[in-house]
Amino acid sequence: MSPRRGGEADKFGNRYEGRWTVRQLLYVLLGRVDSVRVEEVGDIGAGAEFTVRRGDHVEVHQVKRQTGNANEWSIAALKTAGVLRAAETHVTAGRQFHFVSLVPARALDELTDHARRSDDVQAFRAHQLTKELTPDFNNLCRADIWGSAESAWQVLRGMHIRWPDEREVIDGNSAFAGLLLEGAPPVLAAVGLGDLVLDHLNETLDAAYLESLLNDYGLRRTQLFGSTTLAQDVRSVLDRWSDSVARELLIPMIDRTETAEVWQQLQADVHLLLVTGTAGGGKSAVAYGVVQVAQSSNWPVLAFRLDRLGSFSSSAELGEEIGLTTRSISPVSALAAGSHGRPCLLLIDQIDAVSLASGRMPASFEVIATVLREALAFPNMRVLLACRKFDLENDERIRTLPQRDGGSQVEVMPLSDDQVNNAVQALGLPPNALTAQQRDLLRSPFNLALLRSIADQTDALAFDSPRSLLDAYWDRKRRNCLQRRALPVHFDQVIRRLVEAMSQRQRLAVPITILDEGDLADDAQVLESEHVLVRDGQQYAFFHEAFFDYAFARQWINRGQTLVDFLLGSDQELFRRGQVRQVLSQLHGDEPGRFLEEVEALLTDPQIRFHIKDVVLAMLRALFAPSSDEWAMVRRVIDARPEYVERLWLSLRTRSR
Repeated sequence: MSPRRGGEADKFGNRYEGRWTVRQLLYVLLGRVDSVRVEEVGDIGAGAEFTVRRGDHVEVHQVKRQTGNANEWSIAALKTAGVLRAAETHVTAGRQFHFVSLVPARALDELTDHARRSDDVQAFRAHQLTKELTPDFNNLCRADIWGSAESAWQVLRGMHIRWPDEREVIDGNSAFAGLLLEGAPPVLAAVGLGDLVLDHLNETLDAAYLESLLNDYGLRRTQLFGSTTLAQDVRSVLDRWSDSVARELLIPMIDRTETAEVWQQLQADVHLLLVTGTAGGGKSAVAYGVVQVAQSSNWPVLAFRLDRLGSFSSSAELGEEIGLTTRSISPVSALAAGSHGRPCLLLIDQIDAVSLASGRMPASFEVIATVLREALAFPNMRVLLACRKFDLENDERIRTLPQRDGGSQVEVMPLSDDQVNNAVQALGLPPNALTAQQRDLLRSPFNLALLRSIADQTDALAFDSPRSLLDAYWDRKRRNCLQRRALPVHFDQVIRRLVEAMSQRQRLAVPITILDEGDLADDAQVLESEHVLVRDGQQYAFFHEAFFDYAFARQWINRGQTLVDFLLGSDQELFRRGQVRQVLSQLHGDEPGRFLEEVEALLTDPQIRFHIKDVVLAMLRALFAPSSDEWAMVRRVIDARPEYVERLWLSLRTRSR
């Protein structure tokens, strides 16, 4: 009998109570508990959905979704619902009583925690009972509830209160099912266990008995624990990420204090940590350092980056995208299979790829949120995310991630003067020759990496902007490629072909077969040897996203096309924001007159979507010492009375401060 969408499985396996019961069956299969008995008859089943046994330890679970329309359980509501009476009965009988609900019971939870921290009721009242909790404790001591302070203290010590989010239960169950079961997609496998429960009420469901029943529901145990294939997949995924970052690192590596800070927090109780910083500011380098420390501490690690992946609609599809060959397994389940309950680290780099602000695939954010909820089911799994500060500040979904239980955030700061000096000196250049403007630019590790490529040139310190560094990098890499072989290397053509394909497909990695036309594959290998291109499996990407934006703008400017025409030729997806930003940035330096024409056209054309106009407004706000022509252009836009005129005025007021 396979897991079915209707009937009993829908009534139980898809209910909050049923999902929490399924979680306990998964714990049985995982070995965390010995057995589960649902709707056990006799006194032990009174006021409890099921009983869990682990050796001599017995716990009963009462599950109530919520209390009417209230957003929290009060002592009075718990009494009316029979929760307090059931708790007293079971704790007095020597069992632990677990109360589980979608709605929190914060006062009772705090009282149970404080009671367990005290040796007797006198110590509890003297040192643990706060002024705010005293009225609730006095209520519990009443004759119609638990009768005395001693009884109340004893019952509280045997109670455990939880209010897990329903989505966390669902996604956690899916992660466990993907780890433990096969025969159906993880979500349906979990529902199938709910069906199994209803067919075997008041039976002791231990691991052996459960395994004997699974076949009736189209399920069977997986062999993922100790799987050499899965372990190799995890290592390969990690190696690809490590290689992609190592190619961009400066040698010697810059010691970042943020690495130690992140590692210290991950070793503590921080389950999710977000590393943020400016584009090219060293987020991935900090993450790379953390991964090295984690590996040296024998933590299993799974790390991947989102910016070079295709779209995915589930955590299992994400697993396939990153290279996990085991069918229907999420990255969380794969990492859990290799960690066996030990501390482990899941690293998701470049999550700005799914941001609403500038992401390439914002619709996939919910899958990442699912992965994070899956990881919560494994107490020793730590999750490290790397994201640009811009996207953190402009996407509410990402901004709330560090606010989750056990979440934290570390910002990667610009390099200090000493770090810049040491890095420049290591490149064989005199730090004291840097201008203040150059020093500020080199606080970005990405700009230092560009400088490294031209450090042996006599004019290495002639740069005055990020654009001039990229121009010098382009020229140097082009010369290097031409010198690498006797045959001509079609440097510009390779980059143009890849840029066009990436822009058309709105992806930062494209199949290597893109270069078959024109026989450019051999030329691409030369660019790869110069680290301009990065090959990831059967795909090519540029060494950094910023170089894609630069290369697109460099080639687009020579098309003789307006930005309005370019944008109206597509659906104006979020992918276009970065391209518009880079084109305008280059035009501002090279062709100020055309810059004004393009900006005015973008802001006044009613067919241009606001998220594109928002990029333009942000650029205007960031202009340093706007010219009289730029102010005149802004006045013309204001006189046109666009719908966003108040936003434009706000940008100007912000700029003038």
